[in-house]
Amino acid sequence: MDYNVTWRKKDKGWQCIISYKDSTGKWKQKSKQGFKTQKDGKPYIDKTVKELESTVKNNININDNEKTFEEVTKMYLEHSILYKEYNTVESYKNTFSKFSNLNDEKIKDIKKYDVQKVVDCFIKEGLKFSTIETYLRRLNVFFKYVRDDLNLIVELPTTNIKIPKDKDKVDKKALNKKDLKILLRSLKGSKFYIVAFIAANTGMRLGEILGLTWSDLDEINLTLDVNKQWKISKENKKSSFGDLKGKNSYRIIPISNNTLKELKNYRKNYPTDIYNRIAPFNVASIDKYLNPKLRELAGISIHELRHTYATTLISNGVDFKTAAKLLGHDVKQTMKTYSHVNDDMMKKATSIIENVF
Repeated sequence: MDYNVTWRKKDKGWQCIISYKDSTGKWKQKSKQGFKTQKDGKPYIDKTVKELESTVKNNININDNEKTFEEVTKMYLEHSILYKEYNTVESYKNTFSKFSNLNDEKIKDIKKYDVQKVVDCFIKEGLKFSTIETYLRRLNVFFKYVRDDLNLIVELPTTNIKIPKDKDKVDKKALNKKDLKILLRSLKGSKFYIVAFIAANTGMRLGEILGLTWSDLDEINLTLDVNKQWKISKENKKSSFGDLKGKNSYRIIPISNNTLKELKNYRKNYPTDIYNRIAPFNVASIDKYLNPKLRELAGISIHELRHTYATTLISNGVDFKTAAKLLGHDVKQTMKTYSHVNDDMMKKATSIIENVF
């Protein structure tokens, strides 16, 4: 039987979720909560899986390999909604709609040529190469699911798809200290200022910033406790508190006295909401009001203030392991993203070489 087990914290304990595929190939789930530890749930898992195996066929329905691209994408979305965030599932829906020319093709018959043909149309239409790359990345994840989980194909039709190199593509922009100071000063009169300030001085993700409450601020030890985020709920599609991106995202971030001072000044001048959030906004309002202002003033987005924070840490001698912990990344991801050398880092290296050698 094709199944998997996931865990999530709920009501001060653990909830076990067993997702399994029934005889028609549809994903279903059984869950139980109240376990003190994941180990305590093992007997329940063993018993439930055994019961399910007695009623569910061991392999995928033999007719599944006759399913069309449209049918299998629907299966994938039904499965994904159990594990992925609302916005992520919506992004996959959008991607699949872009490849609607493949809808009537049997999934087993789709070849590299078919995918390349759709991509060629994107290029003729003038889509940004970065957008096409994003579509292909999601489609590749889907076809890996079709191959590895459903066993409906042997080779990935998304391998080595050709797109022109984007000559206008630029790396993520990181502001230097002077430009950052000018930017924040320009935003000072806006209620959204605090979002940009926190991003630049803590490196937090947008959802994490919007999920901060005043109780997460430790004025004595000068830290912010990142323990939740503000996001769209999969259940009712409304914004609310939710779990963070991954286990590395749960962290304590040290802040400076200057950051504490700015937070306290903001609290005096702007109201909170019923949840006692520091920045009582939603993602849509940031996209509508703050990001356009950031692009106008500095040619960046809110995420690039996180990039600015990370680059500043590393260029000032903070090691990658520590930077990763502060950013809520793993070390490998941090090294891959921030291993570039900027002018400040080169000047510092030159100075060290002069003193050492």
